[in-house]
Amino acid sequence: MQLKKKDIQMKIQETALQLFYEKGYDKTKISDIGKQMGMSVGNVYTYFENKDDLFYTVVSQNTVVYFEENLMALLEAYNDYLIDAVSDDAAFELIEKHLKILVNNYREIVIMLDKNEQTAYEGIKEKMIREMAEDRLKKVFDIETIEEPVIQDMLRFYKIICRTFIDLILNGLKEEMTTTEERYDLCLGLIRYQAKEK
Repeated sequence: MQLKKKDIQMKIQETALQLFYEKGYDKTKISDIGKQMGMSVGNVYTYFENKDDLFYTVVSQNTVVYFEENLMALLEAYNDYLIDAVSDDAAFELIEKHLKILVNNYREIVIMLDKNEQTAYEGIKEKMIREMAEDRLKKVFDIETIEEPVIQDMLRFYKIICRTFIDLILNGLKEEMTTTEERYDLCLGLIRYQAKEK
């Protein structure tokens, strides 16, 4: 049975997503995608103008914004838990909600944060860390009453916390697991283990 045009396009996207996840954008070639599918390079170009077109279809700007918001909300819930701003149950309910979204889309998250060389998303991890740290600083302290050197010291402190947390999630998402549930349990276990320091 011959595949319909839309089915072929979706299969190309799924194959590209897996290869971008495994090798990164810059090390994945259109010929790799065609070879993986048993399809000629020319046939891949029938569906996508170039590698950029395929990449930004697979990991669109809207997708990145959505995952960025979820990752920031996950960190905020974790930080609220650490500083006792909310109950443990409420914090972990939010952590679990946002973690499920990230785990269900682990390949896109890894590509977005770690396999993004030569794409518009290069540097997004550091941008998110800076935004998260600044947001935390404003929510926890009245920065109008604090001297600039102290603000910079606290900002460095929060950047380290944010970077550590993102790397924790990222490392959990990169682990090869058989099921989504196993990947979710691993990431949640890592967060719970880290939170024991509280």
